[in-house]
Amino acid sequence: MIMNKQGSEKILSIWWFFVLAVIGGGIVLGCLIYYSAETSVKKVEAEILGNKILECLSNQRYLNNKIFDKTFDIFQECNLNKNSFGKGSNFYLKISLYNNTNNLIYELNQGDFSFEKNCFISNKISAKKFPECSIKKEVLLNEEEKEIKLVILTASNQEGKKISTVE
Repeated sequence: MIMNKQGSEKILSIWWFFVLAVIGGGIVLGCLIYYSAETSVKKVEAEILGNKILECLSNQRYLNNKIFDKTFDIFQECNLNKNSFGKGSNFYLKISLYNNTNNLIYELNQGDFSFEKNCFISNKISAKKFPECSIKKEVLLNEEEKEIKLVILTASNQEGKKISTVE
């Protein structure tokens, strides 16, 4: 009972092009969605850097007293890459020590100094190019059992390059 078979190939080719168009459109749409997504790890980098420095400078609620030595090198002591904190870098760290009367007794700044002000500005406004910051505050004891307040401010403004702050 085969009557007229001439139209079946033409109808099949229309559906074949429709299937190809749907698959191709799905691939293009998937690529557009994937590559248009923005991920920023600035905040995570700043948090990790702050935690690493805090861990390096404290030992079971006691302050590492090497910090007061004239030969103290934060990069060597905490195993940080000094080149990551050079002029025009994408990282910043500030370590401040206060005694129990809130007088500053030690301070160390490394990296792009404008990040400190930008950190507090970025809390009030939304901007893409501003650094993300992390502040760690800890009360530690020195060797005389006196309380010392440790404040660590770290910032990252890295835009996706592969760079390591750890050596």
